[in-house]
Amino acid sequence: MTLDEVTSILIEDYHKGKRVVRLHTGDPTIYSAIGEQISILKEKDIPFKVIPGVTAGLAAASSLGCELTIPGVSQTVIISRIAGRTPVPETEDISILSRIRASLILYLSISKIDKVVERLLSGYDVKTPVAVVKKATWPSERIIRGTLSNISKKVKEAGIKRHAVIVVGEALRGITDLQKQASKLYSRYFSHGFRKGIDFDKKVLRAFSKNEDKKNLTIIFLGEKGKRISEKIKKGLYKKCEKVDVISYEIFKKDITKFWEDSRALVFIASCGVVIRTISAQLKDKLQDPAVICIAESGKNVISLLSGHIGGANSLAIEISKILDAVPVITTSSDTSFKLPFDLWCKSQGLIPTNLRLLKDVQAKIRNGEKIKVFIEEILDVNDLPSELKKVKKKEEANVIISPFLNEIDRRLLVVPRLFCLGVGCHKGMEPRLLFERCLDFLDKNGIHLYSIKKVTTIDKKGDEPAIIELSRELLADLKIFKKEEINEVKGLEISKAAQRALGAIGVSEPSSILCSKGGNLLVKKFKYPDCTFAISLEKFSISTKITCYPKT
Repeated sequence: MTLDEVTSILIEDYHKGKRVVRLHTGDPTIYSAIGEQISILKEKDIPFKVIPGVTAGLAAASSLGCELTIPGVSQTVIISRIAGRTPVPETEDISILSRIRASLILYLSISKIDKVVERLLSGYDVKTPVAVVKKATWPSERIIRGTLSNISKKVKEAGIKRHAVIVVGEALRGITDLQKQASKLYSRYFSHGFRKGIDFDKKVLRAFSKNEDKKNLTIIFLGEKGKRISEKIKKGLYKKCEKVDVISYEIFKKDITKFWEDSRALVFIASCGVVIRTISAQLKDKLQDPAVICIAESGKNVISLLSGHIGGANSLAIEISKILDAVPVITTSSDTSFKLPFDLWCKSQGLIPTNLRLLKDVQAKIRNGEKIKVFIEEILDVNDLPSELKKVKKKEEANVIISPFLNEIDRRLLVVPRLFCLGVGCHKGMEPRLLFERCLDFLDKNGIHLYSIKKVTTIDKKGDEPAIIELSRELLADLKIFKKEEINEVKGLEISKAAQRALGAIGVSEPSSILCSKGGNLLVKKFKYPDCTFAISLEKFSISTKITCYPKT
């Protein structure tokens, strides 16, 4: 029927009070020529509604059993056609569209398959997967699979000349052949409206990590007497702190924020009232605030005012009181009740708590005299435990789980040791955010907690890659670089031909992680993505009763 014949029926029957259905196959909004029908109906002021359908290209993807949008492979689907009796705008020629290398669906093009392949090779590789689906989802459906190198021949041999769509792109390989790259949706590190993912709180990691940033200890004095006390403290802390600065109160007030952020501890020779009013605007939380100590001009009392445990104010107050022959004033409940400060013990051991609310509950139980049941993974050495902790054999029995692995048991505090060396290799110029997302995916697939990564390591020729440098910063992990000569000394590994060709080394991620762990066990072998590799080795980790005094690193 011509356009006039179709629209005359629509208009005539509408005016007769009928409900008219103009039925199209597939999706009426793609290559269906409804635009001109809609224009006429609007001109005649006739209301209409377009009902969605299933377009042949998406029906074909369904028949192929594939997803056209795979993270890291393609997040774009293009539906187009080659020019025929209906022209295509020059900017939409498939030779131009092919350069995007997206998932591409071509309609109305199968009769010109040779020309299609020629144009697609302007952007796609000759090995790019292609599928031709004739009459998708019909009982007589036919599927031809191949690559750009052979699809034309296969289509001609099958005698397919019409009623078929062409699907092109790396997404046709599926997840398995693309190194198991998956959507964030199901990752345990991904939060959305219906599920909270595993938190990666850099504040917690920075606060509890033994490898914290080195910062100054700053002493602030008022008056000459305060200055003399400051100098005495500085002399007494010599060799126990990286750097001790002594400044006047006037200098401190001129740039409070800078001193607050740059100092791991602030020691005031001043009254508590003066100090509180001075620093009140800087206070954030116990994880970020530096230790703050007040000492009266008499020098008789050393008061731990702020960040007693995590910031180390309590132990620093005790250290200074020895220097001044003064009385340390400690008010935190675990210390005044002579119970184990569990958070400080965790920090001293290099253990990172994953839930601060549950950490608080554990500390309350210790203060109340309860014994804390602890499950410890077998890969960790246990020299001894504080008397308040009792080791158990089953996770289900425990209040606290000490493990570098992801834990699925609710209502138990997971405490993560930092003991893994993450070997990394990546393509030159890789986007840093993508490498971090690949890392999260790798850790999730192997059940490893992000906090457990202590060091990031690679070969020297990759040591200046921004993505690897940024990954180590993001994880707050040390970056260790090894020369190819050192890497080639590692025995017992499968040699990577790609690494040998490009870098002259037997590999990157596996040998560097083994070297970094000082010969430790290779826990996770090389895991390959299209643009990077990861491996993990285990560094020896021991748990003891030790609680480190603050000034010592």
